[in-house]
Amino acid sequence: MSTGASFSSSTVSLLKTIVGAGLLSMPLAYATDGLIFGTFVILLAAFTSGFGLFLQCYVSKFVPLGHASFFSVCSVTYPKLSVVFDIAIAIQCFGCALSYLVLVGDLMPTIISPSFIDNGNLRTFWILMSTIIIVPLSFLKNLDSLKYTSILGLVAIGYLSLIVILHFLIGDIPSDLKGNITFFPPNVSGVFQTFSIIVFAFTGHQNMFSIINESRDKSIKKLSLLVYIAIAVSSVFFIIVGVSGYLTFGTNVEGNVILSYPNHWSTTLGRACIAFMVIFSFPLMLHPARISVNNIYFWIKSEESEEADETTELISKDSPIVPFPNDRFYIITIALLLGGYILAVSIKSFALVLAIVGATGSTAISFILPGLFGYKLLASGSNPSKTEQLLKILAYILVIWGFCVMVLCLYVSIFLN
Repeated sequence: MSTGASFSSSTVSLLKTIVGAGLLSMPLAYATDGLIFGTFVILLAAFTSGFGLFLQCYVSKFVPLGHASFFSVCSVTYPKLSVVFDIAIAIQCFGCALSYLVLVGDLMPTIISPSFIDNGNLRTFWILMSTIIIVPLSFLKNLDSLKYTSILGLVAIGYLSLIVILHFLIGDIPSDLKGNITFFPPNVSGVFQTFSIIVFAFTGHQNMFSIINESRDKSIKKLSLLVYIAIAVSSVFFIIVGVSGYLTFGTNVEGNVILSYPNHWSTTLGRACIAFMVIFSFPLMLHPARISVNNIYFWIKSEESEEADETTELISKDSPIVPFPNDRFYIITIALLLGGYILAVSIKSFALVLAIVGATGSTAISFILPGLFGYKLLASGSNPSKTEQLLKILAYILVIWGFCVMVLCLYVSIFLN
């Protein structure tokens, strides 16, 4: 009897990794891009991100079965850069998880303000209260173990989407709250400022290798179908919510569309859904960060000695399986949790730093790394097919696209914010 995560479970994990809080910023992206161009950018981001996920599925066949990771694939393609990429992944995923804690601290006091807590300490109180849910989930080793919380997260996303869509269909928002509606961007600078919102909304690549490893059916056909479904469903979510929210508020829409609606029990429940959504998303970000930290530790220990020690298990000369014993798993998890909570309580605003980390880390794992892997490994045999040759060219184009996105988003983060 085959073991592993079912197809539906793997799809839910990937879909929940992709569709997060960025969904609520889609109306703002439409407000700067216009209806037609905004939809075009979403579809472009969906295609490029989906192709990056597909390349991850394809190149996973070049490493030991069930042990695919950025580190292992780097070891057979660009071994000298493997630790650099793992550092980028660890920073990006940890920074994203940290932003979730900060959002909980900023959002929950607007929903519930206990009388026994001083207003100045409400933010810290709610951040610490999130440990009740986050800490137990963070010690689960497999993404498949998080499938039920992922389903709850998707239910929260569904409710938020329903709020936006129903208010648009009912048309109960006062006209004085509504701005102009455009089909194309009124200026180029506005497009640049929200470009990263759409591009990074599709980032699910940090967990893709783990999803592949845990999948019951690891065939390219089945994994590709998983990617197609996740990208298609997330694209529909992004477009429907983006268009509905934009047509409701026009150019007056907030960065978080839920904050644009007048106070009502339904919108208060929506804010609570956002809080629970990011709480359930925290373990999904901690998972790849923990793997990358372990890979970095493995690389450091390997560099200290030219010969592998007894903890190093090799399937082949070029493709190492990185050991992850229980004691190291718990130490790294505790260290990441402590670091995340200390920073979340201490730091009030780090938008610029987070934007720079996202522009570099997310772009690297979504476009540049999958493109480099595909370019190196595809059509590498003696008699490559025309399909592999075409995919190799497209992988190279994806790398160029990734560097262009990185430069653009860094420029926006540093000079336009």
